[in-house]
Amino acid sequence: MERYLDRIDAGRRLGKLLAPRIDGPAVVLAVPRGGVQVGAQVAEALHAPMVPLLVRKVGLPEQPEVVVGAIDADGAMVTTGLAKDSGLLPAEMESMGEDVAMRLARWREVFGAPDPAEVVRSHVAVIVDDAVFTGLTTRAGIEFLRRRGAERILVAVPCGVSDSLDELGAMGVEIVAPIRVDRDEQIHSCYAHLPEVTAEEVSYLLARGGLSLPQGQGGTPSGDRSLRLVDGRAVAHKAVLRLPAGIGPWPGVVLAGRGTEPGTSAGDSLSARLAEAGIASVRLDLGGGAAEEAVLELALDVLSSRPELDPFRLGVVTGGVSSAPAAEVAAHDKRVVALAVYAPPSNLDVPDRSLIVEGGVLDVREIDRMARWLADRLRPG
Repeated sequence: MERYLDRIDAGRRLGKLLAPRIDGPAVVLAVPRGGVQVGAQVAEALHAPMVPLLVRKVGLPEQPEVVVGAIDADGAMVTTGLAKDSGLLPAEMESMGEDVAMRLARWREVFGAPDPAEVVRSHVAVIVDDAVFTGLTTRAGIEFLRRRGAERILVAVPCGVSDSLDELGAMGVEIVAPIRVDRDEQIHSCYAHLPEVTAEEVSYLLARGGLSLPQGQGGTPSGDRSLRLVDGRAVAHKAVLRLPAGIGPWPGVVLAGRGTEPGTSAGDSLSARLAEAGIASVRLDLGGGAAEEAVLELALDVLSSRPELDPFRLGVVTGGVSSAPAAEVAAHDKRVVALAVYAPPSNLDVPDRSLIVEGGVLDVREIDRMARWLADRLRPG
Protein backbone atom coordinates (compact mmCIF):
# COMPACT_ATOMS: atom_id res chain seq x y z
CA MET A 1 0.00 0.00 0.00
CA GLU A 2 1.19 3.53 -0.79
CA ARG A 3 2.39 5.50 2.23
CA TYR A 4 3.03 9.11 3.08
CA LEU A 5 6.13 10.17 4.94
CA ASP A 6 4.07 12.41 7.25
CA ARG A 7 1.17 14.87 7.17
CA ILE A 8 3.26 17.52 5.41
CA ASP A 9 4.14 15.10 2.61
CA ALA A 10 0.49 14.05 2.41
CA GLY A 11 -0.68 17.66 2.18
CA ARG A 12 1.76 18.50 -0.59
CA ARG A 13 0.72 15.52 -2.65
CA LEU A 14 -2.95 16.21 -2.01
CA GLY A 15 -2.50 19.84 -3.05
CA LYS A 16 -1.00 18.80 -6.38
CA LEU A 17 -4.06 16.64 -7.07
CA LEU A 18 -6.51 19.38 -6.13
CA ALA A 19 -5.00 22.35 -7.98
CA PRO A 20 -6.17 21.35 -11.49
CA ARG A 21 -9.63 20.35 -10.22
CA ILE A 22 -10.63 23.69 -8.73
CA ASP A 23 -11.55 26.49 -11.10
CA GLY A 24 -12.09 29.68 -9.16
CA PRO A 25 -11.22 30.93 -5.68
CA ALA A 26 -11.18 28.40 -2.85
CA VAL A 27 -10.93 28.43 0.92
CA VAL A 28 -9.40 25.58 2.91
CA LEU A 29 -11.31 24.59 6.05
CA ALA A 30 -8.94 22.44 8.07
CA VAL A 31 -9.98 20.24 11.00
CA PRO A 32 -7.69 20.77 14.02
CA ARG A 33 -5.23 19.49 14.83
CA GLY A 34 -3.78 17.11 12.25
CA GLY A 35 -5.96 18.47 9.48
CA VAL A 36 -4.38 21.91 9.87
CA GLN A 37 -0.93 20.50 9.16
CA VAL A 38 -2.25 18.86 5.98
CA GLY A 39 -4.42 21.86 5.11
CA ALA A 40 -1.52 24.32 5.25
CA GLN A 41 0.13 22.49 2.35
CA VAL A 42 -3.14 22.27 0.41
CA ALA A 43 -3.78 25.99 0.91
CA GLU A 44 -0.28 26.75 -0.38
CA ALA A 45 -0.91 24.70 -3.53
CA LEU A 46 -4.27 26.38 -4.15
CA HIS A 47 -3.03 29.88 -3.20
CA ALA A 48 -6.01 29.96 -0.89
CA PRO A 49 -6.65 31.16 2.66
CA MET A 50 -7.09 28.61 5.44
CA VAL A 51 -9.38 28.73 8.45
CA PRO A 52 -10.10 26.09 11.09
CA LEU A 53 -13.25 24.00 10.77
CA LEU A 54 -14.32 23.57 14.37
CA VAL A 55 -15.84 20.11 14.59
CA ARG A 56 -15.02 17.38 17.06
CA LYS A 57 -16.02 13.79 17.69
CA VAL A 58 -18.05 12.76 20.73
CA GLY A 59 -16.93 9.54 22.38
CA LEU A 60 -18.25 7.42 25.21
CA PRO A 61 -17.11 8.77 28.61
CA GLU A 62 -15.50 5.45 29.55
CA GLN A 63 -14.21 4.74 26.04
CA PRO A 64 -13.42 7.99 24.20
CA GLU A 65 -12.20 6.03 21.18
CA VAL A 66 -15.76 4.70 20.65
CA VAL A 67 -17.32 7.50 18.60
CA VAL A 68 -21.07 7.99 18.96
CA GLY A 69 -21.41 11.43 17.39
CA ALA A 70 -19.78 14.68 16.34
CA ILE A 71 -20.52 18.30 17.14
CA ASP A 72 -19.88 21.56 15.28
CA ALA A 73 -19.20 25.16 16.30
CA ASP A 74 -22.94 25.88 16.51
CA GLY A 75 -23.44 23.05 19.00
CA ALA A 76 -25.35 20.93 16.46
CA MET A 77 -24.68 17.21 16.80
CA VAL A 78 -24.81 14.30 14.38
CA THR A 79 -25.00 10.81 15.85
CA THR A 80 -24.70 7.18 14.86
CA GLY A 81 -26.88 4.20 15.64
CA LEU A 82 -24.22 3.24 18.17
CA ALA A 83 -25.41 6.05 20.45
CA LYS A 84 -28.79 4.35 20.80
CA ASP A 85 -27.39 0.82 20.84
CA SER A 86 -25.02 1.70 23.69
CA GLY A 87 -27.96 2.63 25.89
CA LEU A 88 -27.16 6.32 26.16
CA LEU A 89 -30.07 8.46 27.30
CA PRO A 90 -30.82 11.73 25.46
CA ALA A 91 -29.79 13.68 28.56
CA GLU A 92 -26.44 11.88 28.61
CA MET A 93 -25.81 12.67 24.95
CA GLU A 94 -26.71 16.30 25.59
CA SER A 95 -24.28 16.49 28.51
CA MET A 96 -21.49 14.90 26.45
CA GLY A 97 -22.20 17.33 23.63
CA GLU A 98 -22.00 20.30 26.00
CA ASP A 99 -18.55 19.21 27.17
CA VAL A 100 -17.29 19.00 23.59
CA ALA A 101 -18.96 22.31 22.69
CA MET A 102 -17.06 24.01 25.54
CA ARG A 103 -13.79 22.70 24.10
CA LEU A 104 -14.72 24.00 20.65
CA ALA A 105 -15.46 27.40 22.19
CA ARG A 106 -11.96 27.42 23.70
CA TRP A 107 -10.52 26.47 20.32
CA ARG A 108 -12.39 29.35 18.68
CA GLU A 109 -10.88 31.77 21.17
CA VAL A 110 -7.33 30.38 21.09
CA PHE A 111 -7.18 29.93 17.32
CA GLY A 112 -8.94 33.22 16.53
CA ALA A 113 -11.34 31.36 14.27
CA PRO A 114 -13.58 33.59 12.13
CA ASP A 115 -17.09 32.64 11.09
CA PRO A 116 -16.63 31.24 7.55
CA ALA A 117 -20.08 32.36 6.38
CA GLU A 118 -18.91 35.24 4.21
CA VAL A 119 -16.03 33.48 2.51
CA VAL A 120 -17.71 30.13 1.76
CA ARG A 121 -20.53 31.77 -0.18
CA SER A 122 -18.12 32.99 -2.85
CA HIS A 123 -15.48 30.24 -2.73
CA VAL A 124 -15.14 26.53 -3.21
CA ALA A 125 -15.13 25.15 0.35
CA VAL A 126 -12.37 22.54 0.67
CA ILE A 127 -12.64 20.50 3.89
CA VAL A 128 -9.26 18.99 4.80
CA ASP A 129 -8.40 16.45 7.48
CA ASP A 130 -5.52 14.03 7.89
CA ALA A 131 -7.87 11.02 7.52
CA VAL A 132 -11.49 9.88 7.55
CA PHE A 133 -12.42 7.08 9.94
CA THR A 134 -16.17 7.07 10.62
CA GLY A 135 -16.71 10.29 8.67
CA LEU A 136 -18.82 11.78 11.46
CA THR A 137 -16.71 14.90 12.05
CA THR A 138 -16.58 15.52 8.30
CA ARG A 139 -20.35 15.06 8.06
CA ALA A 140 -20.82 17.59 10.88
CA GLY A 141 -18.53 19.98 9.02
CA ILE A 142 -20.49 19.59 5.78
CA GLU A 143 -23.80 20.34 7.49
CA PHE A 144 -22.26 23.31 9.30
CA LEU A 145 -20.92 24.81 6.06
CA ARG A 146 -24.22 24.29 4.27
CA ARG A 147 -25.96 26.25 7.02
CA ARG A 148 -23.37 28.96 6.37
CA GLY A 149 -24.34 29.09 2.68
CA ALA A 150 -21.63 26.99 1.01
CA GLU A 151 -22.66 25.97 -2.50
CA ARG A 152 -19.75 23.77 -3.57
CA ILE A 153 -18.03 21.59 -0.98
CA LEU A 154 -15.07 19.33 -1.65
CA VAL A 155 -13.72 16.91 0.95
CA ALA A 156 -9.99 16.26 0.56
CA VAL A 157 -8.14 13.77 2.75
CA PRO A 158 -4.93 11.81 2.12
CA CYS A 159 -6.61 8.57 3.18
CA GLY A 160 -9.88 7.24 4.51
CA VAL A 161 -12.11 4.25 5.10
CA SER A 162 -13.83 3.49 1.82
CA ASP A 163 -17.37 2.97 3.19
CA SER A 164 -17.20 6.22 5.16
CA LEU A 165 -15.99 8.13 2.11
CA ASP A 166 -18.85 6.69 0.05
CA GLU A 167 -21.36 7.81 2.68
CA LEU A 168 -19.93 11.33 2.55
CA GLY A 169 -20.09 11.32 -1.24
CA ALA A 170 -23.77 10.42 -1.00
CA MET A 171 -24.28 13.80 0.72
CA GLY A 172 -23.63 15.47 -2.63
CA VAL A 173 -20.06 16.63 -2.03
CA GLU A 174 -16.94 15.89 -4.04
CA ILE A 175 -14.44 13.49 -2.50
CA VAL A 176 -10.69 13.42 -3.15
CA ALA A 177 -8.95 10.63 -1.22
CA PRO A 178 -5.93 9.10 -2.96
CA ILE A 179 -5.72 6.14 -0.55
CA ARG A 180 -8.78 4.15 0.49
CA VAL A 181 -8.69 1.37 3.04
CA ASP A 182 -11.26 -1.16 4.25
CA ARG A 183 -10.86 -0.85 8.02
CA ASP A 184 -10.12 1.85 10.59
CA GLU A 185 -6.99 0.14 11.85
CA GLN A 186 -5.39 0.41 8.41
CA ILE A 187 -5.37 4.22 8.48
CA HIS A 188 -2.22 4.55 10.59
CA SER A 189 -0.28 2.39 8.12
CA CYS A 190 -0.86 5.10 5.49
CA TYR A 191 1.77 7.25 7.26
CA ALA A 192 5.38 6.38 8.06
CA HIS A 193 5.40 9.04 10.79
CA LEU A 194 2.39 10.50 12.54
CA PRO A 195 3.66 12.71 15.38
CA GLU A 196 1.35 14.73 17.61
CA VAL A 197 0.52 18.21 16.36
CA THR A 198 0.77 20.85 19.07
CA ALA A 199 -1.67 23.69 19.63
CA GLU A 200 1.24 26.11 19.12
CA GLU A 201 1.91 24.74 15.65
CA VAL A 202 -1.79 24.90 14.79
CA SER A 203 -1.89 28.56 15.86
CA TYR A 204 1.18 29.40 13.79
CA LEU A 205 -0.15 27.68 10.66
CA LEU A 206 -3.55 29.35 11.02
CA ALA A 207 -1.90 32.76 11.44
CA ARG A 208 -0.03 32.16 8.20
CA GLY A 209 -3.29 31.01 6.61
CA GLY A 210 -4.50 34.60 6.58
CA LEU A 211 -8.01 34.83 8.05
CA SER A 212 -7.50 33.72 11.65
CA LEU A 213 -5.88 35.74 14.43
CA PRO A 214 -4.68 33.17 17.00
CA GLN A 215 -3.63 34.32 20.44
CA GLY A 216 0.05 35.09 20.83
CA GLN A 217 0.88 34.96 17.12
CA GLY A 218 0.83 38.67 16.28
CA GLY A 219 0.40 39.20 12.56
CA THR A 220 -1.34 41.91 10.60
CA PRO A 221 -5.09 42.23 10.05
CA SER A 222 -6.11 42.46 6.42
CA GLY A 223 -7.47 45.69 5.04
CA ASP A 224 -6.90 48.77 2.88
CA ARG A 225 -4.60 51.64 3.72
CA SER A 226 -4.69 54.89 1.73
CA LEU A 227 -1.38 56.15 0.38
CA ARG A 228 -0.44 59.36 -1.32
CA LEU A 229 2.39 59.12 -3.83
CA VAL A 230 3.88 62.42 -4.96
CA ASP A 231 5.87 62.24 -8.19
CA GLY A 232 8.77 64.40 -9.41
CA ARG A 233 6.36 67.03 -10.73
CA ALA A 234 4.76 67.39 -7.28
CA VAL A 235 1.58 65.68 -8.50
CA ALA A 236 -0.14 63.40 -5.96
CA HIS A 237 -1.37 60.02 -7.20
CA LYS A 238 -4.11 58.22 -5.31
CA ALA A 239 -3.02 54.78 -4.18
CA VAL A 240 -4.50 52.11 -1.91
CA LEU A 241 -2.34 49.47 -0.25
CA ARG A 242 -3.84 46.15 0.80
CA LEU A 243 -1.85 43.80 3.01
CA PRO A 244 -2.77 40.15 3.55
CA ALA A 245 -3.72 39.12 7.04
CA GLY A 246 -1.23 37.06 8.99
CA ILE A 247 2.54 36.90 9.11
CA GLY A 248 4.81 38.36 6.40
CA PRO A 249 7.02 39.21 4.68
CA TRP A 250 4.82 39.05 1.60
CA PRO A 251 5.45 39.62 -2.08
CA GLY A 252 3.79 42.70 -3.56
CA VAL A 253 2.11 43.72 -6.81
CA VAL A 254 1.40 47.13 -8.31
CA LEU A 255 -1.99 47.30 -10.07
CA ALA A 256 -1.44 50.04 -12.61
CA GLY A 257 -3.75 49.41 -15.54
CA ARG A 258 -6.83 51.27 -16.64
CA GLY A 259 -9.73 49.62 -14.85
CA THR A 260 -7.76 48.50 -11.79
CA GLU A 261 -7.41 51.93 -10.14
CA PRO A 262 -8.68 52.51 -6.58
CA GLY A 263 -12.47 52.24 -6.43
CA THR A 264 -12.86 50.08 -9.54
CA SER A 265 -14.62 46.74 -9.29
CA ALA A 266 -11.88 44.82 -11.08
CA GLY A 267 -9.13 46.46 -9.04
CA ASP A 268 -10.87 45.80 -5.74
CA SER A 269 -11.63 42.17 -6.68
CA LEU A 270 -8.11 41.44 -7.86
CA SER A 271 -6.61 43.07 -4.78
CA ALA A 272 -8.83 40.95 -2.51
CA ARG A 273 -7.97 37.75 -4.38
CA LEU A 274 -4.24 38.52 -4.17
CA ALA A 275 -4.56 39.09 -0.42
CA GLU A 276 -6.14 35.65 -0.09
CA ALA A 277 -3.11 34.23 -1.88
CA GLY A 278 -0.76 36.01 0.52
CA ILE A 279 0.25 38.86 -1.81
CA ALA A 280 0.13 42.57 -0.96
CA SER A 281 -0.97 45.03 -3.62
CA VAL A 282 -1.10 48.73 -4.41
CA ARG A 283 -3.96 49.96 -6.58
CA LEU A 284 -2.57 53.01 -8.33
CA ASP A 285 -3.93 55.89 -10.37
CA LEU A 286 -1.26 56.72 -12.97
CA GLY A 287 -3.06 59.69 -14.48
CA GLY A 288 -1.37 63.10 -14.83
CA GLY A 289 1.96 64.29 -13.58
CA ALA A 290 5.24 62.58 -14.39
CA ALA A 291 5.76 59.86 -16.98
CA GLU A 292 4.00 56.60 -16.14
CA GLU A 293 7.34 54.77 -15.90
CA ALA A 294 8.43 57.16 -13.15
CA VAL A 295 5.18 56.75 -11.22
CA LEU A 296 5.46 52.96 -11.45
CA GLU A 297 9.03 53.09 -10.14
CA LEU A 298 7.81 55.27 -7.28
CA ALA A 299 5.14 52.70 -6.37
CA LEU A 300 7.75 49.91 -6.47
CA ASP A 301 9.98 51.98 -4.20
CA VAL A 302 7.14 52.37 -1.70
CA LEU A 303 6.50 48.61 -1.69
CA SER A 304 10.21 47.84 -1.36
CA SER A 305 10.55 50.13 1.64
CA ARG A 306 7.82 48.53 3.72
CA PRO A 307 9.07 46.06 6.35
CA GLU A 308 6.07 43.75 5.81
CA LEU A 309 7.06 43.12 2.18
CA ASP A 310 9.82 41.23 0.40
CA PRO A 311 11.54 43.76 -1.93
CA PHE A 312 12.81 41.00 -4.22
CA ARG A 313 9.39 39.47 -4.99
CA LEU A 314 7.44 42.20 -6.76
CA GLY A 315 5.11 42.18 -9.74
CA VAL A 316 3.11 44.55 -11.93
CA VAL A 317 -0.40 44.19 -13.38
CA THR A 318 -1.22 46.53 -16.23
CA GLY A 319 -3.41 46.85 -19.29
CA GLY A 320 -4.34 48.94 -22.29
CA VAL A 321 -2.32 52.08 -22.94
CA SER A 322 -0.32 51.59 -19.74
CA SER A 323 1.04 48.25 -20.96
CA ALA A 324 4.07 49.62 -22.79
CA PRO A 325 5.40 51.76 -19.89
CA ALA A 326 4.87 48.85 -17.48
CA ALA A 327 6.64 46.43 -19.82
CA GLU A 328 9.56 48.85 -20.01
CA VAL A 329 9.82 49.02 -16.22
CA ALA A 330 9.57 45.24 -15.88
CA ALA A 331 12.32 44.76 -18.46
CA HIS A 332 14.96 46.75 -16.56
CA ASP A 333 13.86 46.73 -12.89
CA LYS A 334 15.21 43.50 -11.36
CA ARG A 335 12.75 43.72 -8.46
CA VAL A 336 9.92 42.89 -10.88
CA VAL A 337 9.79 39.14 -11.30
CA ALA A 338 6.27 38.91 -12.77
CA LEU A 339 4.31 41.04 -15.24
CA ALA A 340 0.62 40.43 -16.09
CA VAL A 341 -0.88 42.36 -18.99
CA TYR A 342 -4.55 42.43 -20.02
CA ALA A 343 -5.95 43.94 -23.22
CA PRO A 344 -2.44 44.55 -24.58
CA PRO A 345 -1.82 46.69 -27.65
CA SER A 346 -0.57 44.93 -30.75
CA ASN A 347 3.17 44.27 -31.05
CA LEU A 348 3.78 44.79 -27.34
CA ASP A 349 7.26 43.61 -26.40
CA VAL A 350 7.20 42.01 -22.95
CA PRO A 351 9.76 40.10 -20.87
CA ASP A 352 9.63 36.30 -20.79
CA ARG A 353 8.24 36.35 -17.23
CA SER A 354 4.88 37.72 -18.40
CA LEU A 355 1.24 36.66 -18.63
CA ILE A 356 -0.83 38.05 -21.50
CA VAL A 357 -4.61 38.14 -21.06
CA GLU A 358 -6.41 38.92 -24.29
CA GLY A 359 -9.65 40.88 -24.17
CA GLY A 360 -10.57 44.02 -22.34
CA VAL A 361 -12.65 42.71 -19.42
CA LEU A 362 -11.26 41.31 -16.17
CA ASP A 363 -14.09 39.02 -15.07
CA VAL A 364 -14.05 36.68 -12.07
CA ARG A 365 -12.46 33.84 -14.03
CA GLU A 366 -9.66 36.00 -15.43
CA ILE A 367 -9.04 37.59 -12.04
CA ASP A 368 -8.63 34.18 -10.43
CA ARG A 369 -6.40 33.00 -13.28
CA MET A 370 -4.21 36.09 -12.94
CA ALA A 371 -3.98 35.78 -9.15
CA ARG A 372 -2.95 32.13 -9.38
CA TRP A 373 -0.34 32.91 -12.04
CA LEU A 374 1.13 35.68 -9.91
CA ALA A 375 1.14 33.47 -6.83
CA ASP A 376 2.93 30.69 -8.72
CA ARG A 377 5.73 33.12 -9.53
CA LEU A 378 5.83 35.21 -6.38
CA ARG A 379 5.05 32.46 -3.86
CA PRO A 380 6.39 29.24 -5.39
CA GLY A 381 5.74 26.15 -3.29
